[in-house]
Amino acid sequence: MKPLWQRWVVENPVFRYHLLGQTRLTVARPLWQVLSVALPFVVIYFWLAYQVATNGLPALVITLEVFALWLLAPLMTHSLFAMEFEKATWDMLVLTRLTAGQIVMGKFLSRFVMLLVFASLFTPLLWLAANREFNDMASPLMVLWGLKVQWVIVSWAILVSAVTLWLSYHLRRGMVAAAASFAGQVFVLFILPIFWALFLTLLQIAGAPDPSYLRLETLGRFTWFFSWSWLPIVYNPIVAAVGLLSFGQALTPRFFGAFGKASSI
Repeated sequence: MKPLWQRWVVENPVFRYHLLGQTRLTVARPLWQVLSVALPFVVIYFWLAYQVATNGLPALVITLEVFALWLLAPLMTHSLFAMEFEKATWDMLVLTRLTAGQIVMGKFLSRFVMLLVFASLFTPLLWLAANREFNDMASPLMVLWGLKVQWVIVSWAILVSAVTLWLSYHLRRGMVAAAASFAGQVFVLFILPIFWALFLTLLQIAGAPDPSYLRLETLGRFTWFFSWSWLPIVYNPIVAAVGLLSFGQALTPRFFGAFGKASSI
């Protein structure tokens, strides 16, 4: 029996089409059109690289990567199944010799690879900014910090991509799936933490003991440390980002020691 990697990627025409075929269709335009679209992004990218290498600003790079990946994940995935229903090609697809795993994983893994490509574009910018800000990016601790930053951001983007793919199949309308995915992100990332902070405030007003272990700072450090286990744990990345910001603002030997002990658990 062939391994899953070979069936889902190497010999999967669905994966090749969504990763390479659609890309070729996109760039199969007159050269001047391709350059007119790509050139501004190239100029902005190198200008941003110069700015972060000169001034640091790792928080700016992280913010840009967060918004870019969390916006691109639904936009790249919302039409994968909906397009099959809207163009009436779904029946022909399921009548082929492709298995359900090849169809689903071919679509999902094609977007997974694209997310990794986009994340790799921000990695040099993050390294330049952190090296300028902390002057110690080559140390093992800072390399660990950089890997955790990418893990928190990319893991959430992958989760959003998977949920959007599920919505695309069940809702069968691309724009509806994208809208539902964006609305879900807004609720989980922003509205839910606001309700949580309101809940903690009401506890204080009621005279309950100070629930310090439930505050965002405490939960942020816990999820930030625990995420290094690389387990597929669903957590709020905004809460984990609190641990990231605490790390960036408290670069002291005492915090270094605590960080190293927590990472080794």
